Amino acid sequence: MQCWQCIIVHILVQLHHDTIQRPGGYQQTRKGITSRFDMKAITLVALVGLAALAAGYVVVPEDKITYADKDFLVKQKQLLEVFQHVHQHEVHTELWEVSKEYKIEEHYEYYTNVEAVKEFVEFYKHGMLPFDEIFSVFHETHREQAIALFHVFYYAKDWETFYKSIVWARFHMNEGMFVYAVTVAMLHRKDMAGLELPAPYEIYPYYFFNTEVIQKAAQYKMQGFYGMKKIDDVYTAIIPTNYTGWYVHTNEDQKVSYFTEDIGLNTYYYYFHADYPFWMGGKEFGLYKDRRGEMYLYKHQQLLARYYLERLSNDLGVIPEFSWYKPIKTGYYPNMHYYNGVSFPSRDNLFNVYTPENYFEIDELVDYEHRIREVIDQGYIVLPDGSHIDLTKPESIEYLGNLIQENPDSVNTRYYKYVGEIARVLLGASVEHFDDHKVIPGALEHFETSMRDPMFYQLYKRITHWYWEFKDHLPHYTYDEINFPGLKIESAEVDKLVTYFDRYDADITNAVDVEVFDEASMKSASTIKKFGKIAHYQGEDFVIKARQWRLNHMPFTVKLNVMSEKATKGIVRMYLGPKYDAYGHVYGVNENRENFVLLDVFSYEFVVGKNTIVRDSTKFPLYVQDRTSYFELYKWVMDAYNGVKKFPLDMTEAHCGFPSRLMLPKGKKGGMPFQLYFIVSPYHAPSTPQYEGYDYTLNCGVGSGARYVDSLPFGYPFDRPIDEKIWFTPNMYYYDTLIFNKNEKEINAVH
Repeated sequence: MQCWQCIIVHILVQLHHDTIQRPGGYQQTRKGITSRFDMKAITLVALVGLAALAAGYVVVPEDKITYADKDFLVKQKQLLEVFQHVHQHEVHTELWEVSKEYKIEEHYEYYTNVEAVKEFVEFYKHGMLPFDEIFSVFHETHREQAIALFHVFYYAKDWETFYKSIVWARFHMNEGMFVYAVTVAMLHRKDMAGLELPAPYEIYPYYFFNTEVIQKAAQYKMQGFYGMKKIDDVYTAIIPTNYTGWYVHTNEDQKVSYFTEDIGLNTYYYYFHADYPFWMGGKEFGLYKDRRGEMYLYKHQQLLARYYLERLSNDLGVIPEFSWYKPIKTGYYPNMHYYNGVSFPSRDNLFNVYTPENYFEIDELVDYEHRIREVIDQGYIVLPDGSHIDLTKPESIEYLGNLIQENPDSVNTRYYKYVGEIARVLLGASVEHFDDHKVIPGALEHFETSMRDPMFYQLYKRITHWYWEFKDHLPHYTYDEINFPGLKIESAEVDKLVTYFDRYDADITNAVDVEVFDEASMKSASTIKKFGKIAHYQGEDFVIKARQWRLNHMPFTVKLNVMSEKATKGIVRMYLGPKYDAYGHVYGVNENRENFVLLDVFSYEFVVGKNTIVRDSTKFPLYVQDRTSYFELYKWVMDAYNGVKKFPLDMTEAHCGFPSRLMLPKGKKGGMPFQLYFIVSPYHAPSTPQYEGYDYTLNCGVGSGARYVDSLPFGYPFDRPIDEKIWFTPNMYYYDTLIFNKNEKEINAVH
């Protein structure tokens, strides 16, 4: 779920400060394109009201918004500076001086779990992953070390200890491991609520942009930014960039590379793992309160459904399946390289994974797959002590999800293994390593890059089969279980759905290194152009941006007319699914249930008589807007620190929502048929009231058990087999629609 305070503040500030004038008399914001006159009509008060529309959120009035004080701004500034040019270890700054003085082993009393911190110190003395080597959380040794480092950050008693620890690690630990451990620690510490980390694609551009873009950025820097112009008093370079599907045509799957390689989509998946790491669990972290096992399976099912809608828009059809014993048809050429210059491994079409060096791993993997299928069909899990857990109940999906992911909340990690972890290594075509400190992971071995590879979707289609097998063993919903007595959806109205591609500039300044100046050389080198970030030295600021065409859509409004015979509370769900399959045949209701993507869910207090519900697509709570760029955020913090403007304490943008731009599939130029499905259900209170303990909502309620609007299963009512004889009830409604894909010129011409 999306943090409501973050959404509102972000909308208010971005619409007020960051509106960009576009051709044709239209202004574009992170919300999409809207008319100049509409923009004038939207006041701040109206925006707050719109954000509250029946979403079940409590809105803080503008005069009640808390703004950051100097102490908070100092912390935010320090955090942003730590993540600048993380590969550089000899920058002469205050950070370097602090890091030289701090010794973890002399400050054990400042950590709440001394034994865990001592364990890290032993790791460090023994030798950990060196600088500039490639880190992957899927590598067992790397993961073990990263968890030890995470403990140092997580168990720091206060900000001073936390900050000194991360600064020390910034200059002593492997860069990838450092970024990963800090990110996970901050997302799980309640006292870090409100503090903003730079977007992953700005910290590590190498994992999000093609090699030629990174190379061009380096050339700009090496050539002294020859011919570079100032934009808003900042030297700025803008590098056009495309996707690998436009550069190298490996296979037909690259028709949708604009979707699979979208930086927002890959950031979303990275944060999903950071919120729920497969190695984290137990009572201390409380992730089980969030139905993590069920969510693990459902999230991947939704990603597959969304990917399938994009495939249909490009005439690709169903997601292919594969066999471990036959050549893998789908190759992938990442066209990326790591900071140390090593290229990401590529996989040829018809790649043969069943080779002698993989026989044992594949046989082992197939055994693990069989165990999962057997436990589903048997209807129970055997525990190590011989006792059983019933797997025939709907709520048992939680046990199954934990079992498949093999996380610490699984009831039997000895017998049921993490199939996805082993499979990623085999399918990624990474080079076999001879040293744990010298590995070359494939794209599937990073959460930041795995969704770029088409094999990700084929692998998780295989895993998600088990989700559907479990659901198929459950009885279909009865009429009474679906119906909402006394309530009927009479009609629906939806604006024309239009998608388009627009340009977006991402800050990739961290892709290049900056000169290291000390005070003496700075004074004596007055004639040298000293380009560099504010945090490193007082030179000329520069920003390098990658400009990319990305899928977006016009904002749209949905109106539901609902008649109710009584005053009651209900939950409204809206899904988007295909109308026809790849061959042009109308989908049957039951066979199509796997293909629907949840667009909106909210609670609503129905009154007696007619209820007209209006929903704005920019306010759907499951979706988030683009991140504020590093340079803009840093400037904002500094302006607030200097008293130029205020910085909202709840500025932090929710990280766990799906990119709003990708809400709709591309569709087709002349319109492509889809269908919206609406259902209103009686309110079933979740076990933990929504937003309770929301003092760290900016973690999206992770570990709080307060993420969900009700207690119904994820994907309800599509989560079980459908009996069409009793399926159609008055409280549901199918709406046929078209999605049009237009170019930018057409968008401006129409509006």
